[in-house]
Amino acid sequence: MIRFAFAGRCSTEDLQDPEASRNWQLTRARALIEPAEGHIVAEYFDIGHNRALPWQRRPRANELLKALRDPGRGFDGS
Repeated sequence: MIRFAFAGRCSTEDLQDPEASRNWQLTRARALIEPAEGHIVAEYFDIGHNRALPWQRRPRANELLKALRDPGRGFDGS
């Protein structure tokens, strides 16, 4: 089993529904990794942050960047 972290975001400026946006992104991510025995074990989802913002300026994406530096993070890829 390969353990993955899911990273997603939605912009409320564009009137995106955060729950619907998270669900379709998570469904797409699972469709890509599950055939290779991948499983999502961590989630990092930012709400209200435009894709043009660097990851360091998005709270949850920044947490993922910090987690990637930790060898004991609990997942293999993102």
